[in-house]
Amino acid sequence: RRPAAQPARPAQDRDVVIANELGLALRELYVVPTGSLETATDQLGIDTLPSGGSLRVALGRQTLCLFDVRVVLADGSTRERRGVDLCRTARVTFGDPTAPLREAMIENATDLTMRELYALPTATGRAQQRRGGEEPDRGQDRLGSEVVPPEATFTLRLGRTRDCLYDVTAVFEDDTEEERPRVDLCRRARLTFGDPSVPLREMEVANGSGRSMRNLFASATPVPPGQTRSAESWGPDRLSGVAMEAGDTFNLRLRSRNCLADLRAVYDDNTAEEKRGVDLCAGGGTTLFDASGVPRPPERAFTLVNRHSAAVDEAYASSIDESDWGEDKLSGTPLERGGRHEVVLRGGCEVDLRIVFANGGAEERRGVDICATNLIVLRPGWTLATRLDQNPGAIEPSPPREGSVRLRNTGPAPIVELYVHAAGAARGADRLGATVLGRGEALDFQPPEGVGCTADLSAVFRDGREISRQAFNFCSGTEVALP
Repeated sequence: RRPAAQPARPAQDRDVVIANELGLALRELYVVPTGSLETATDQLGIDTLPSGGSLRVALGRQTLCLFDVRVVLADGSTRERRGVDLCRTARVTFGDPTAPLREAMIENATDLTMRELYALPTATGRAQQRRGGEEPDRGQDRLGSEVVPPEATFTLRLGRTRDCLYDVTAVFEDDTEEERPRVDLCRRARLTFGDPSVPLREMEVANGSGRSMRNLFASATPVPPGQTRSAESWGPDRLSGVAMEAGDTFNLRLRSRNCLADLRAVYDDNTAEEKRGVDLCAGGGTTLFDASGVPRPPERAFTLVNRHSAAVDEAYASSIDESDWGEDKLSGTPLERGGRHEVVLRGGCEVDLRIVFANGGAEERRGVDICATNLIVLRPGWTLATRLDQNPGAIEPSPPREGSVRLRNTGPAPIVELYVHAAGAARGADRLGATVLGRGEALDFQPPEGVGCTADLSAVFRDGREISRQAFNFCSGTEVALP
């Protein structure tokens, strides 16, 4: 109701003492004539009023008596007193100094970070639900700007109150919620979220991919046979948005009764690699993500022939899907008039080409299909041809890159798996990954790091045939036919 009209009074200096007996510090304080709280100014500014403290607030010369007082506590909750007659009393006390100081220890026994925490007296939540017919307001997030990491605790301070029963809700980083209704905090001052009886599995994850790992997901929830894991089933990013650089390691912690888990890494170029059925119970093990499981586009080669009257200083070639030209494919060595240069790219058939001359002039061609024609004659107008019409001589492919060997598949079927390992050692990972070396195709291959130039080679063809070469020289700089 609208407050009764106040009788006219002579103006006089008015002040009020605000006493804090709430058991929590006050971070904001507003005292204004009744009905004008919306335009109030915080009387505390950057200060706080601790529990048990009091503050005298000068209101200046006033003819009014009725004032509204509102305080904001350290946990974000608010208390209000409307229509306080400061002509009769100059002291306003918030809280009951005789009520017990209530607090509880919140334990996060999950493997997820607790992002939000809510606690309201049970009676308050039910009353709100009856009035609104909707989900009750859970009040302020008691964590504020803090979070509770896995295996950590948080002291929930509720201030001075005679309430014992509370509805407590925790919200985790993956947006899942865990509710604890009607918790008696007078009898139990420790509240655990999660199940501490579930074993906490730990494993080191190493990034040996040579690129930055942006996300890491882990799930021990089994997937029904014949089904693929959905994006939602992977759960939250275990790296919490902090990228793992190449060569770094990360201690993965996962609560699960199962030993086997699926892991998924997403790299900075948006490619992803998955490891299925990783044994978390092995103890002391390390799971290496080396990008060998990332599908790699096939290697495609084409030859540039310079029929311009001047040398070409720079040449660039990139997929039509890429936003920049990349590195100079001539590596700083000009392509002289009549010269030839082989370019090798990984990607699709359609590429964009750009050549630059010494005087700064440049020419470009877009959407060139290097699968249809792998011989490109550079001259005014450019020519794509299966042969040269000005007899520049036979075009020989360049030798394998230094410190590598060129493997050419001369067999009757594509090579689908390739293994390189030290003599007597286990095969290890398939070095082709998602790449297939088709019939007649060649692959320039450098020895993997840590293996050395001489190692054992095994190749598996699509028809099931398998060949092995013992003490194979991967640094010969020659072309070798398989089988």
